[in-house]
Amino acid sequence: MYRFLLRPRWIALMVAVVVLVTTFVLLARWQLQRLDERRALNAVITTNDGAPSRPVGTILAPDRPARSQDQWRQLSARGTYDAEHQILVRYRPLEGEPGYNVLTPLVTTDGNTILVNRGWIPSSGSVRAPASPAPPSGDVTITGRVRQSEHADPGRGRPERGQVRFIDVPQIAGTLPYPVLGGYLELVEPVPTAAGAPRPLPAPELSEGPHLAYALQWYLFAAVAVGGLGFLAYDEAKGGRLRQRLRSADEAAGSRPRRSPAGSPGRRDTRARPR
Repeated sequence: MYRFLLRPRWIALMVAVVVLVTTFVLLARWQLQRLDERRALNAVITTNDGAPSRPVGTILAPDRPARSQDQWRQLSARGTYDAEHQILVRYRPLEGEPGYNVLTPLVTTDGNTILVNRGWIPSSGSVRAPASPAPPSGDVTITGRVRQSEHADPGRGRPERGQVRFIDVPQIAGTLPYPVLGGYLELVEPVPTAAGAPRPLPAPELSEGPHLAYALQWYLFAAVAVGGLGFLAYDEAKGGRLRQRLRSADEAAGSRPRRSPAGSPGRRDTRARPR
């Protein structure tokens, strides 16, 4: 009954369906993997962001990258900003508006330095970068969230004309005259607060994203592909009667005459007319 499946045309169709289903399942599993990663990140954010603040030297050290499990932990530091080596980080939109992040080294009281993302400033609306807001002078005490260094290709993470594309801590540290702690801080609480200071960056969003919906969508596509192949094979085994019925129904619907509205041209008015 189903020997027709051995014909080349059906073999090619089945191979195509197998390839499609395999692709859809792999895409669904990839989305589920992304969902697991997002849930793990949310767990780290929830645990670390709610923990009490600790001194920066207890978590970060020079020439040692910040660890993934320390991301978003709040650390405190005291020292003096180095305004001379302040730089702007390009292409940092906030709430859909283009802008820059302001990155300033903070020389701490223990002699180390931590890069501090002081926040966001809007773009000037022109090709030229906006003026970089000066940091507070004198001793300051800050609280910030730990962030890992961003990766840039060798040589492309070094500041040029006071700007940089990525916060690649090792490459930026290579341009500074003092040791720099691994990772950087995303400012939460500056003390004192300076007028015209950059806008603090919002706390990380705890969201699982659309990954589960996308995974279910890919599984649905796989089911539709298998079901479609099964329908075609069953119909072929029955002599194509189901497809013939559908085709006949479509032809009948297309050839059915349309009724003209009352009083419109093309319809005879059979009402009696007064003589």
